[in-house]
Amino acid sequence: MKRIVLSAAVAVAVSVAARAEVQETAVAAKPETVASIAERETGGKIIALYKNTKKIFFVNAQSRVSAEIVEAARKKMQDVLRTPVDITEGKFDFAAPKIEGELSLYVIDDDKMPISLVAPEGRWAFVNVARLAEGRGEKAQFLEARVKKECARVGCMLFGGISSTYKQNLLSFAGSAEDLDKFETDNLPVDGPMRCQRYLLSLGVKPYRLTTYRKACEEGWANPPTNDVQKAIWDKVHALPTEPLKIKPETKKQEK
Repeated sequence: MKRIVLSAAVAVAVSVAARAEVQETAVAAKPETVASIAERETGGKIIALYKNTKKIFFVNAQSRVSAEIVEAARKKMQDVLRTPVDITEGKFDFAAPKIEGELSLYVIDDDKMPISLVAPEGRWAFVNVARLAEGRGEKAQFLEARVKKECARVGCMLFGGISSTYKQNLLSFAGSAEDLDKFETDNLPVDGPMRCQRYLLSLGVKPYRLTTYRKACEEGWANPPTNDVQKAIWDKVHALPTEPLKIKPETKKQEK
């Protein structure tokens, strides 16, 4: 009897261990599997721009911070606003700044200028990495985080989200560069970007539509494929019928 009970206990333990191992493996594989299936079915997400939309820009006019950090700040702003934000390199002239597109956010390096400045009447603003590099900003990790946060804050103000009804957020910052370190991320309050979208529309800057490569192929405006998954979708959507179309003849209704 003891042998039977012992065998049963061992079997249960083995079963539980095996089940746990399977579940752990499934959980670990699930995100990658779902993403790969979605990409195979859709070809990935792409941005659909509206015709005749005007543009807003980040202008990188410094070299202290890497271009990758400025690009990350630009992309974050684009994703938050759901509006295309372009980027270019240039020089900043305080007396007569060149405006790229409808609005230009400059990233500059000038120890004689303040941390940031927004000139809504001129449709430009700047974020000054020289002042953000002071204090703890001498360390690269602090400086890069500060640049991202300040670009999000100043960009939101320039693009129309000058304030927020929420407390304790980046838009309420009004102190030193060290105040930026109090925020864990460069996330903006939700009402700021909403105000931006309304203001940008008034300037002719239209939000983009996020769709899939398959949908773009079906609608007839997709660019040529860039990988094997997209090529398979492209070929399938544009393939000619293999069999003739069968159209049933119309049947006349019998008159009563």
